[in-house]
Amino acid sequence: MSFDDLLETWRSQDEYPVYGVNQELLKLVLQKEQADIRRELRKEQWINYGVGSGMVVFGGAWLSIVIYRGWLPFLFVCAAVATCLFAGWVVALWRSRSRLTQSERSFGTTLQDEVRRNLALTEYQLSQNGRFTTAALWSAPPTIGTALIYWVVAEVNDNTAFWIDFWMICVTLWSGLWWAYVGSRAAHKKLEPRRQRLSELLERLNATE
Repeated sequence: MSFDDLLETWRSQDEYPVYGVNQELLKLVLQKEQADIRRELRKEQWINYGVGSGMVVFGGAWLSIVIYRGWLPFLFVCAAVATCLFAGWVVALWRSRSRLTQSERSFGTTLQDEVRRNLALTEYQLSQNGRFTTAALWSAPPTIGTALIYWVVAEVNDNTAFWIDFWMICVTLWSGLWWAYVGSRAAHKKLEPRRQRLSELLERLNATE
């Protein structure tokens, strides 16, 4: 039985007090869903760490090339900014996940705490991807950094027309915004109903105390 199934049972049996429902079973269901969410977050986290680290190395490599070849200061600035954006993105992801872990430690082991813990996990996911503005902000560093590195590579190779390079950079920036928009809509559609159900459940539990 899933969390949604249990909550639907409660809704259809309003004449019974909430403590008549098997709270231990509900705790187990909530803990299982927590484990599933954490597993998903860890997978996403390590993918982002791997991609981000690869971007840092790639940006650093081009920064070293620019320094070694003594090319224009503008290219040095572009490569340096891109590398810093990649590194800052990885650090920001790590700090964000660390804050979530610290906040989870404040919860106890009661049923209400389990609900609050699940609610915190859901709100964390929403804060990362559930709104277009935040999703765009999170995707901005790698997107802008990629555009800058592309510009550096194009200038170094100097084998394409300016308008082609400019167009590719515009496409890169637009793609970042588009995927932020699509991802935020999908995350909001998936997570917002869950957040509302958890909030409703927490209100029901608090009302019975």
